[in-house]
Amino acid sequence: MQGIRQRASRSVRAREVARAGTGWFCLVLAVTLPLAVGVSPAIAQHGLAATPDASDTILAWGDNNDGELGDGTTTDSSTPVEVSLPAGTTITAIAAGHDHSLAVTSAGTALAWGDNRFGQLGDETTTDSITPVDVSLPVGTTVTAIAAGDDHSFAVTSAGTALAWGDNDRGELGDGTTTRSSTPVPISLPAGTTVTAIAGGIAHGLALTSAGAVLAWGLNSDGQLGDGTTTDSSTPVEVSLPAGTTVTAIAAGSLHSLAVTSAGTVLTWGLNADGQLGDGTTTDSSTPVEVSLPAGTTVTAVGGGRGHSLAVTSAGTALAWGDNVRGQLGDGTTTDSSTPVEVSLPAGTTVTTITAIAAGRFHSLAVTSAGTALGWGDNNDGELGDGTTTDSSTPVEVSLPAGTTVTATTAGASHSMALVAPPPASTPPPPASTPPPPDATTPPPDLPTTGASLPISLAAAALLVLTGATLIRLAHQHRPTRRLR
Repeated sequence: MQGIRQRASRSVRAREVARAGTGWFCLVLAVTLPLAVGVSPAIAQHGLAATPDASDTILAWGDNNDGELGDGTTTDSSTPVEVSLPAGTTITAIAAGHDHSLAVTSAGTALAWGDNRFGQLGDETTTDSITPVDVSLPVGTTVTAIAAGDDHSFAVTSAGTALAWGDNDRGELGDGTTTRSSTPVPISLPAGTTVTAIAGGIAHGLALTSAGAVLAWGLNSDGQLGDGTTTDSSTPVEVSLPAGTTVTAIAAGSLHSLAVTSAGTVLTWGLNADGQLGDGTTTDSSTPVEVSLPAGTTVTAVGGGRGHSLAVTSAGTALAWGDNVRGQLGDGTTTDSSTPVEVSLPAGTTVTTITAIAAGRFHSLAVTSAGTALGWGDNNDGELGDGTTTDSSTPVEVSLPAGTTVTATTAGASHSMALVAPPPASTPPPPASTPPPPDATTPPPDLPTTGASLPISLAAAALLVLTGATLIRLAHQHRPTRRLR
């Protein structure tokens, strides 16, 4: 019996110790729980997605009669010069019109420079500018994309609306009038429309919607609006796409239009006098026709010039068709082609971007996967950027400053621009005395408990405090166990 009593006593003491230990554990857990729960929100608050890279440099070359190079002069240049951007400005997109230039800043504003006879700079004047000026956007507007026509300009906003300014004699501003405007006016989009991309021709505009449809407005002399008529429209009309077609990209030539479909094919419509529709004919079309691409070709991007068209394939090659009087097809000839021919890129070159802007005339530009720029075609004003004024029917390399990497190009009538990649982020120097990295036993720094977890963690801590205190009290107040008989 004595052994039984001793074992029972030891059992009771063990339970008391267990209760006390559990109680103290609950108290410790109550203190540490809010700190532990607080780590996740604190880290999340510092893990925001990085903003897209923006460049602090635009290069321009070629014709500068109206200040379209933006370097503070009206002197042509056959090699790239730097656009005189306002201090601290960074750029996310560029576009070139006939004799004016545009840019989107990382702050969502728009800049313009060059010819302003029709108000295409959007600064409430008709005075040319040889350096960038701010476009007078409506209060609260954030611009996400930009495009330039002959003497007019377009912008897409973060709200999915579209703005236009400049010449409007054929309704190219899309606001229901033919009145010029030196400040942006809203394009009269159908109710519920969200615009994702925009393009400008000599006097017409195109917009891609979030539904994969295409809208067009302005001059329609050759069917470039694609609605089955040749009637101008000062408000957007829907392009008559083939049933079931979804468009992923658009471009505008002077008097013709282009679209890339989700299937990687290309549709074109409008003027076809030089074979710029690429369907094997020289017959105009007021509704989209399919470009006769080589078998197995998938197109990712298109561009349109005065009378020629360009495409980039998924294989990184470039195709061209239409007018070739100045070698703008880049195939080593000056022979027009009504079907696509391959651009004679330098051996080993992969093309990432092609641009032959709507307001351009007779030259073409490309960006390579190595970040270099190529040009071919007309070079009368130095628009190929190779330091000469000699035309070239095959691509020549633009004479970029040493160490320059280009991310985008755009071509005006006789000038060209490129957006320079931002420099790699510099690594800050290490501190004078760098402490050794913490090991697994080093406690984490104190982090504040924040976010939706705060009420839950506090409630759990309070419950643990009560539980721990109760168990400890029971352990200390336990009465001696009655002797077993």
